[in-house]
Amino acid sequence: MESIKLLALAITQGLSELLPISSSAHLILLGQVINIPTSTLLLSSLHIGTTIAILAFFWKKLFSNFFTKKKWTFYIKILLSVIPSAILGVLFESKIESVLHDNWIIAVSLIFWGILMILAQNKKDDDCGVTDMENVTWQQSLIMGFAQAIALIPGTSRSGVTTLSGIALGLNKYTAFEYSLILGLPILIGAPIWEILKMTQDTGIPTITTLTMANYIDLGIILLVPFIVGCISLIALKKISRDKWLSAFGIYRIILGVAILVFGYLL
Repeated sequence: MESIKLLALAITQGLSELLPISSSAHLILLGQVINIPTSTLLLSSLHIGTTIAILAFFWKKLFSNFFTKKKWTFYIKILLSVIPSAILGVLFESKIESVLHDNWIIAVSLIFWGILMILAQNKKDDDCGVTDMENVTWQQSLIMGFAQAIALIPGTSRSGVTTLSGIALGLNKYTAFEYSLILGLPILIGAPIWEILKMTQDTGIPTITTLTMANYIDLGIILLVPFIVGCISLIALKKISRDKWLSAFGIYRIILGVAILVFGYLL
């Protein structure tokens, strides 16, 4: 039964992490429905598969012309831009998990950013706007990095808030979305490592001999399913029409947020 619950969470992670609809909100809400605790460790671990999917999908853009100055400047921009959200995440992790996981906060965040996505969709792309991720300026990258820290609030969506900030700074809409996914890679890679290090300090590192078959199955679900579903999500997103894609996600977020508020009120 627990493996089936993990499978549901893993599929949800693969679908929601790579879309601007807030994976944390969906995982927390689903965890409540199927009665499985969504600890920071579990949420971070579920991100490993989708992180690998992002790396695979953007492999050429990330590693072509690897030894050029422009490419390494791009890497440094990304690393420096994630520092604010990394520091805030470490300092306020327990507070975020205990206070900001309330359903009404998730609902309000979904609705608020959903409205902004609809408004952003109506913004006409500037023909002179940035369409190449490596041409994103230091200022644009750093501001998007600071914006990423807001996504510590469940329901915000890390890719959503950084995409919106990128659009406001003059990036092409889809370029802003792609940059937002890559901008999150250091956080997505570092978060599970940080959680595992904390866990091993308390319980020690599990060895091969201490892991049961059930552990292996659950680990496979947590790692492989988000990767497979994430790859499918990225391929599908690339193929769908981009004329109204932000509006579609914005409308979905608003409907979900209102449903959470209504359902919570009725209960």
